[in-house]
Amino acid sequence: MRTFVRLILALSFGVASLSPAFADGGGGGGAATGCRLSVGPFTLLFSAYQPQLTADAKYCTDIPGLGRTNLVVDYEAKEGSTSIGSQRRLDQEIKKMKLGVKLIRESDGKVLVEEPPKAFRSGIVETVANLDQPGAYEFEVKLVGPDGKEMENHLELTVGKDSGEQLRNMIIAFVVLFAVFYLAYLSHAGFRQKVDAFFGKLKEF
Repeated sequence: MRTFVRLILALSFGVASLSPAFADGGGGGGAATGCRLSVGPFTLLFSAYQPQLTADAKYCTDIPGLGRTNLVVDYEAKEGSTSIGSQRRLDQEIKKMKLGVKLIRESDGKVLVEEPPKAFRSGIVETVANLDQPGAYEFEVKLVGPDGKEMENHLELTVGKDSGEQLRNMIIAFVVLFAVFYLAYLSHAGFRQKVDAFFGKLKEF
């Protein structure tokens, strides 16, 4: 049985080393913390989440899975820090602006998400998209000032590039559960007796 455990653990490390989500916190382009996007003089933070697939892992431009995806844009404020006065003025200015987002599937130009510019006082905008096809997507962020002046920037997203992500996650989850079971087997005599008795009955068939 110990040989089998060693084999399972070796397999888990091998699978983990091939998985981008496991190796660097998920995805590419600054995936562990999302990524920065400059819009005019302002710096915004973009993160994509797929909680049904990878819990709270953050992605930037490489999103491995398909399905429901939370897209979050927030402002990287410097107010109250050691930043210079000009940066603090930006922190105040952006509270007076409106922010809108749009997500376009590049294969057919279909607009999957379009949130018109709205007040950005909270410093965060979140929307949900159904990424049902692998391929390239364009995420557009637009800021509109009180005077109507518009500023925008884009991110090129790649979706579904790693088709084996979910399988690897399932294998890793299985290995973790097996390890917990085996530790319980070693440390609890009563549980070990029940398991041995169960397998003893199986041998009779």
